[in-house]
Amino acid sequence: MAGSAADWLAQMTLEQKIAQMIVVRGHDYLQKTLDMNAEGRVGGVGAVLMTTKGSRKLTDIVAWVNRFRAEAAAPVLLYLDAENGLADTFDFGTSFPTLMALGATRSRELAYRMGAAIAREARAVGFGMVSNPTVDVNSNPDNPIINTRAIADRADLIVELAGELVRGMQEAGVIPTAKHFPGHGDTREDSHISMPTVGREKAYLLEADLRPYRELIPQGLMGIMTAHILFPALLAPGEEPVPATLSETIMTGLVREELGFEGLLVSDSLTMRGVKMQYGIERAAVMAVQAGHDLILQDYESDPEITFAALLEAVGSGDISPARIDRSVGRILAAKERLGLLGSDPIDAGEAGSVVGSDAHEAVAREIAERSVTVLEASSLPLSRKRTLLIATRGAEEGMEAEDLGYVVKGKAGYLFERAGAYGDDMLTLVVNEYPTAEDTALVMRALADDSVEQVVFATFVRVLSYKEGSGTVPESQLRLLEAIRNKREDATLLLFGSPYAAKSLVPFANCLCAYGDCTHSIDAALKTLYGEIRASGKLPVAVNEKYDYGYGL
Repeated sequence: MAGSAADWLAQMTLEQKIAQMIVVRGHDYLQKTLDMNAEGRVGGVGAVLMTTKGSRKLTDIVAWVNRFRAEAAAPVLLYLDAENGLADTFDFGTSFPTLMALGATRSRELAYRMGAAIAREARAVGFGMVSNPTVDVNSNPDNPIINTRAIADRADLIVELAGELVRGMQEAGVIPTAKHFPGHGDTREDSHISMPTVGREKAYLLEADLRPYRELIPQGLMGIMTAHILFPALLAPGEEPVPATLSETIMTGLVREELGFEGLLVSDSLTMRGVKMQYGIERAAVMAVQAGHDLILQDYESDPEITFAALLEAVGSGDISPARIDRSVGRILAAKERLGLLGSDPIDAGEAGSVVGSDAHEAVAREIAERSVTVLEASSLPLSRKRTLLIATRGAEEGMEAEDLGYVVKGKAGYLFERAGAYGDDMLTLVVNEYPTAEDTALVMRALADDSVEQVVFATFVRVLSYKEGSGTVPESQLRLLEAIRNKREDATLLLFGSPYAAKSLVPFANCLCAYGDCTHSIDAALKTLYGEIRASGKLPVAVNEKYDYGYGL
């Protein structure tokens, strides 16, 4: 077998080169993918291919990785969504707080350690590319899909922390993909469902949404993921109004020629409705390559052969030149060579097990969580061990797979109740629906009428999920319940496990804490802060309203 990137490029057939540019994710076509892999017609494999219809256990994932590597006729790149660590996708690995929680710490050191830990765990299991970090400037508080996935709403802080995340990941041997170029922070729509439009002028975009890329590219950023969003100001005069993903003006003229990016350009998922419904599987794939992408995330609902055949036909017809293919494959192979990803040595599950979820990595996640908790109101903190009514919400999505993000949404009310029990034996617990029913409200009101209850705590889980109506918001029915609780108990406490923007819609509670997400470390940190075990130091990395402004935190 050839050894160097140059050797591989020289000996590859056209079919094998095209395969290098496709990250196969069609989870109903596993056997087809294995067959194509043995023929050298698979160059990238997404974790969703292994997990959606299969096991998420370490030994099983390692077995799949080893099989793909051993049977490959050309070097395979394993791709993973892991914004908050491997536990997003698998039943193992460290679960990190959200990037907005990291933003609340303002810590460059923790950003580096988080990036390095995620990358070490990914490489331990054989994955060489991780879809992280999100560098979107979350300037629109009503953004339904970025929100807590962003570090902040200020480019300065994003550049500062994302630079360290990227450095940590690359030094640990993983290709990060800063996303979603040119920027997804100033949108009101979820691009998984429709194609948003950002109407800002180019001068504004260069100083805001594009600034993280302008500053990270000269630092040696190895990967960028692009967005299915229409940016009219970035298109050439007279150019068809296509999303950024499919525009050569943006993907080649702006990112390559103007910003000087030399790394790997990766498309966002071609399953997303914003491109799939308008352009179709084949045309979207061809246009993405014509625009300048090195790698495309194949539509996971379709046979990978469709995408492969479309690109092969486009080269045969002259719509894509062989030289254009060679440029991308040369970059892909060079990146694999730089990080030691050209080989096919088997992964040892035992060795991997000593890395994923290690004590050292859990300590990093714990420290981020504890330093991120932000106190918005503190009339009667810390709470005591008095008789307490603890109410938590349950989302309809719990137990289901988050489509296109590849992970199972886990309910956390049970974990919260279990951990809260350590702060007093006299804890009454209730679970209500995220969209509370009349029965839920009646149950809460009856519990509040119990004169023996001395403290009331309401925990709401405000999740950001693709394809979810009301993503990142508190529903009106829950707001009404919260107001009823507040009117009944003026000293009640509110815990926000998720978006801090929820606070702008609420009548202020006597005590209010934001933990930015619901990983177990964030839940633990919120309870420790609530009961005075640790002192809150988190500061809002976004402006919620006039009172809860950027940098606020008691």
